[in-house]
Amino acid sequence: MTALSSLGAGLAQASAESLSGPREQLAESLLRSALTRWEDPEVRPKLLATLAAATTTQEGAEQLRDFLYSQLFAQVGIALEDKPMDIEQVAETLDVPAININAAAAQVWGVVLYRYVLKMEPIASASGEELIALLSPTIQRYLLG
Repeated sequence: MTALSSLGAGLAQASAESLSGPREQLAESLLRSALTRWEDPEVRPKLLATLAAATTTQEGAEQLRDFLYSQLFAQVGIALEDKPMDIEQVAETLDVPAININAAAAQVWGVVLYRYVLKMEPIASASGEELIALLSPTIQRYLLG
């Protein structure tokens, strides 16, 4: 999981930066940020290794979960209110239940799994813009209630 450690700050910062725009474009910005990272040929193998470890070992799952809770939400909090937050605080700031934050993340991870691991068509060959247009409304509903 050293890949996650080295990528962690960059991933968290990219996700947080995606929140700096208008709230109406929150889901679109988050998806664009995630897909940009996954499309990077230097980053994708490291992310795939992280995902593989998280889905095959308890240690990998714990490390990814710790990253999400300790780095990602902290950076999102900084982007939203200039202070680190946990998932509950992010949810409160967005005025949605915390489970909505997990549901939004599950949408993104599902696409990642279908597109980059399973290579399921037509998601695997769809353009990033097609995926953003398809998924943004659902993710937006999760994030803004």
